[in-house]
Amino acid sequence: MRTAEVRAIDQIAMMSPLVNIILYTGLTAVLLLGAQLVNVGMLQTGTILAFLSYFILITNSLLGLNRMFNIYNRAVASIERIREVLTMPIDENQIIPEDASSVGESDSSVPEIEFKNVSFSYLGVKNDLENISFVLYPGETLGIMGPTGSGKSTLIRLLLRQYDVQEGEILIRGRDIRTIKPEALSNLFGIVFQNDFLFGGTVRKNVDFGRGLSDELIGEATEHAQASTFLAEKEGGLDFALASKGVNLSGGEKQRLLLSRALAGDPEILILDDASSALDFRTDAKLRRALRDHYSATTSIIIAQRVSSIRHADQIIFMENGKISAMGDHDTVMRESQKYREIAKMQMGEWHDDAEAIA
Repeated sequence: MRTAEVRAIDQIAMMSPLVNIILYTGLTAVLLLGAQLVNVGMLQTGTILAFLSYFILITNSLLGLNRMFNIYNRAVASIERIREVLTMPIDENQIIPEDASSVGESDSSVPEIEFKNVSFSYLGVKNDLENISFVLYPGETLGIMGPTGSGKSTLIRLLLRQYDVQEGEILIRGRDIRTIKPEALSNLFGIVFQNDFLFGGTVRKNVDFGRGLSDELIGEATEHAQASTFLAEKEGGLDFALASKGVNLSGGEKQRLLLSRALAGDPEILILDDASSALDFRTDAKLRRALRDHYSATTSIIIAQRVSSIRHADQIIFMENGKISAMGDHDTVMRESQKYREIAKMQMGEWHDDAEAIA
């Protein structure tokens, strides 16, 4: 794919300047030579102007042909990329077995999510995740923290089966996720990624997301996600019209609507990947309280950069270089991880400022 794209870019980069050089060199030559001939009386000014008019017509036509050539090159490159995708060999690991089934009901005695010695590499050279193991029971919350590139989002993508593990296994309710029907697996999750999208339309349609949810469910979700406060100030409330990508909202308002969308489906497993980074500490604290009060039966995985967002989690994982460097509750990770402890101390002042809201 990369080869076709580079070849197209090279051809465009070569042809466009070449055509422009030829055309504008010709135009300059006509002006200089014409001025000299008019000066010695061999040509009239009108003849030069007429010639320039014809030359400009020809120039515009050639520029149009150049644009068509550029479009053609891009199209050829796109066709080659599509062909490579269509002819790509099937990954046997991605084949759904004939006996694939649903996940069954949640059982408090069976782990809701279990990672067993999971390792994974995108390029097959160096492990991006290495020997990841943890157990999460129904209704528990797992907090994940770590520097950029430590493998936090990769862990989530493996859980969603966007990629398959290369070593170890991931179990949901005791079943390997590779033996679960894709639709049954996806129906378990409510997910908010940091860069999720909002489309042009009403708030109601964005939260509903084509699921045919009632106004009552949508209203409850926006209230629990702390979106009802700012929606009350918007003209139309749930019928307030969003611009494409939600550009007429602030970052925090966008995140609250995305949280509303996830909560409206009453998911059995809630995944928040840095989904409250744009919220102020007090709003974030109110959100976490609402999650504890109204979604206590929901199993949650929260990736965050704020210690305050995960400090009340049943388990906290601190990741570095694709590995778990510390795991346990807040106090345990404070003892075991120096980096987590440093982050916590830097944010401690903000915790005290909002201690009453966070409690």
